[in-house]
Amino acid sequence: MKDTAPKSAFITKVEEMLDQYHSLYDGNCPYVLNERLTLEQIEQFESSAHIVLPQDYKDFLLYIGNGGKHAKQFPLSLSHAMGCLEESLQKTVGLEYMSLPFSLDKCNRCFDDDLDETEDDTITDDEYDQMITEALHGTITLHNDGCGYFIVMIVSGELAGKLYYIDTCNGQGTRFVSDSFAAYYLKWLNQQMTRRLAYLEQNDKFECVITDVKLGGNVRDLHVRKLNNDFLFQFEYFCPGDFMLEGGYSEYTKVNDHLVVSLYMEHVSFSALELTQLDNSMEPSLSHIGDRSLHEVIGRVNRLFTHDIGGNHFPLYVEGLEQEILIKGAKDIAVSVGDVYKIRGRLSGEVYRITR
Repeated sequence: MKDTAPKSAFITKVEEMLDQYHSLYDGNCPYVLNERLTLEQIEQFESSAHIVLPQDYKDFLLYIGNGGKHAKQFPLSLSHAMGCLEESLQKTVGLEYMSLPFSLDKCNRCFDDDLDETEDDTITDDEYDQMITEALHGTITLHNDGCGYFIVMIVSGELAGKLYYIDTCNGQGTRFVSDSFAAYYLKWLNQQMTRRLAYLEQNDKFECVITDVKLGGNVRDLHVRKLNNDFLFQFEYFCPGDFMLEGGYSEYTKVNDHLVVSLYMEHVSFSALELTQLDNSMEPSLSHIGDRSLHEVIGRVNRLFTHDIGGNHFPLYVEGLEQEILIKGAKDIAVSVGDVYKIRGRLSGEVYRITR
């Protein structure tokens, strides 16, 4: 199909942002869209449902793609447009209900706690199915968040074009999401990009080689040597899907394996961090002071995060290691660039790649 009209500002912005988002993953972005729909395919759906889709959503299907390929991505493909109703009823339905006006009152009455308290014991299954169908009149499912939570777009009635969050299982009714698909999609995509930027910002990756391994279930202590300066240290690594008791042998982590890792120390209930602020002239260092990857780190705050990554996290640069260590969840502490801290706790690592 040839495009006969110029792309909207919304579509131009989406294309620009998607290019930026994909570039943050170095060719391996998890956000993958289905192929675009033709105008004829869209009009066939509209004709079958007796509706007219909002123009911004129609443009998305036409120029960007028919939703995400994976179940949790936003938006779902047009083939999942009945998902909220079908999952609530557990049976196949037709498209006719989409053309009937959406009622916010009926939707809330069906899915809030009041129904459970007053009518759940007296209403029949057929009556309840009818109530659910009426509650979801004029809706298209855009997202399935699991556990009965959905984002729907209203396509019929006074609220046409608006997006609502619906809890179909836990008695919380509806919550307004956005005035339009375009506004919400740009906000959603910006959130994904910000999360990715925050993730990249906190993970300072470097290469090392394993010199010894201590196994213990899914957790292992890896003794390693950093490649560029021969600094020796150990850290704790959780290796999902590879349970191996002490004294065993694992193909996943062997001596002489090359790793790409980032290091962190996290304040958790079973391994609290001890933080002490030192004079700024103190020479930052790292030394092993006990078993199970217990370390004492002295480092300097060389920068603060640009993006909010949640919790009280900050990077600590350790001179001897020539590397940043991420301090996660430190309680009741405000840090500034130039501060020097001594931190005692468990040094852990996230492994991104293992080669041999």
